[in-house]
This record gives sequence, structure tokens and C-alpha cells, in this order.
Amino acid sequence: MRIVHVCAGWEENNGAARIARLLMDEQTAQGHETVARIWASPGELKHADEVWIHCAWKPCLWWAAWWGRRVVWVPEASYDPVRLGFHGWKKRLAGPFERWALRRADRVLATCEAEKNWILRYEPRVKQVVVTDIKRFFRLDANKGLKGPKGQERRGALRALYMGRAHPLKGLEYLERAVEESGDRVELKVASRVFGEEKERIWDWCQVLVLPTLSDNFGLVVAEALERGKRVIVTDGAPAWGDGDTYGGRLKYVKGFLAASDSGRTELLREALAQENA
Repeated sequence: MRIVHVCAGWEENNGAARIARLLMDEQTAQGHETVARIWASPGELKHADEVWIHCAWKPCLWWAAWWGRRVVWVPEASYDPVRLGFHGWKKRLAGPFERWALRRADRVLATCEAEKNWILRYEPRVKQVVVTDIKRFFRLDANKGLKGPKGQERRGALRALYMGRAHPLKGLEYLERAVEESGDRVELKVASRVFGEEKERIWDWCQVLVLPTLSDNFGLVVAEALERGKRVIVTDGAPAWGDGDTYGGRLKYVKGFLAASDSGRTELLREALAQENA
């Protein structure tokens, strides 16, 4: 089977593209032919057995939905109510195109039940929404990296890492204030657009990853941290990690973050960091 994957950008730091590549690798291992495109020709789209569309809100994706014979849409948190409100007027203008394209899809893939609900709330007329488990692509051994009590693994300040874009929906400002209020007990490193050996050096430095997000359906960086045996603090802005699994006590899921005030969000993160320091 020939599968064309369409994404608005294929950069290494693009979360939608990274999920697309994981799916492509799985499909290739199953014997399918996969190709990556931004703009594909009508002929290529019409003759593909399936066209997989990643993320949302881009003309190249609507184009693929128009020409694709069998379409699978992977929106990757695009219809989170928090995200819909960000530059909301643009999304309201594009809404008729977006809803039409969603209805055109034979099935839509969500990465958790919360995202399934977002999709159906945004466009209840979609043909089918299926939850797919992105965690299957990572080795999330509950006991990996555990060497004893937290305090025995560390001397000095807690080394906390934020890895990702400095985007308003990622909540970095609340984490920076929480670290400032923690004084010299926490050292924070912010890493964006790091790859290869540099990225691995930062992971080696890190003791706890913090994802203070307001909108993520999955949060690939959480899986990367757990796979490396790191401890993680993640908020309820990434609901895929709120299933109750703590991965051997290494994952702290901060509830109430989305509903809290700005000062409340800072306090929740400060408390979570203090617990890591205990």
C-alpha cells in the first residue's frame, strides 16, 4: 500500500512531523510504501491508497483533503479549546474550510480520550474518531533509571529542564517564575532547537523535565524523558499523561493547572519542584 503523509513542515523540532515520522516508520516496517510531502500533486494524492494529514489550519492540508481518495487526519491537539482560543479570529475565519476537510476524512486519529472529545466538540459530523496510543513508540519501563530515593541521586540544586519552543501556550513563564521563587534550590535550563550530541548532553545534565503546558495532546518530550529514566513534572494541559500511571513514581501529573490563575499556576509548579527537592 502506498501512503502519502502531508504535513505543513518537516523540521526535526516540529512535533506534528515527529509523530508523522513515527507512524511512517511503523507503516514501513509493516511493508507499506510511505512518502512525506508538504504540497503533493493531485495525481499523487488521487492514486495513493491513503493520504495521512498531520496537524491543521494550513491550505496544503485542505488541498490534500480535496484530492485524497482515502484520507486519515491526525490533528495533534489542533482542536484543544485552549488552542482554538489562541489567534481565535483567524481560526473562526478558516473554520468552514477546516470543518469541511475534517468531514472529508474517512477517519480521524486522536492520541487520547480528551482529544477525541475536542474533535467531536469542534466538528460532530466527522465520520469516525479513533484513539491511537503514541506511547507504543517509546520504551517506558516503569523501573528504568530508578537508583534509590531522589535525594541520594543529587547534590546541590535540582537541575530542571524545559525542552521545547518558548511559545505562549507552553507555559514557560510560569515555570520561570516558580524557579525564581524557589531561590537557589532549583537550577533551570531552557533548551530549544537542540539536536544530536548537544541534545544528549542536556539530557545527561537534567534531573527532572518540566512541561508546564497549557495545550498539548501528547507531549513527546515527556516520553523522551521517561525513556531516558528521568523524572517528569507535567501539567493537565497534556491529558495523555493523566491516566494514573506514574511510571514507577517518576511522573508527577499536576492537576488543576489549566483552571488556576496565573499566580496559582506558578504556585503549583513551585510546589511540584519543592517535592522533587524533598
